Amino acid sequence: MNLVMTVLLLALLASAGVLFFGLMLMRGEGEELKKMTELYESGVEVRAKLVSLVPFGTNGYASATYEWQSPEGSGRFNTGASVGPAHVVGQRYPLVFDPRNTKRVHLGTKVAVRRERKRRQGYARNARRMALLSFAAGALATVGLIISP
Repeated sequence: MNLVMTVLLLALLASAGVLFFGLMLMRGEGEELKKMTELYESGVEVRAKLVSLVPFGTNGYASATYEWQSPEGSGRFNTGASVGPAHVVGQRYPLVFDPRNTKRVHLGTKVAVRRERKRRQGYARNARRMALLSFAAGALATVGLIISP
């Protein structure tokens, strides 16, 4: 096996790995994009009250629980947060939730949901590009292996 064959074989293996990674990213980012799109289209913006902030560990992180009431529904949302002046128990914070699925929540305003949705669209588009380019590189490496003496 000469050097050209070794390089082509390594390129084929690398492109297969990158293709697999790109396909995983496409699936994950596609699901997140779908969630953000549903939140953007049917989400309701409310003011949620921070009802508890329980520190854990020594790194300055805490478990935060938000509670909200609205005509479309009410609920609680648990998430991680950093301990500091930005999070005060009893204060109200903007939150967007899906009335059909109250577990689908985004801390922030509808504008923040739109921005996140746009970012997710970019991530999904870049994952598709990466998968397509790695497939093309693998195809070229395969052709090179076939036609090399």
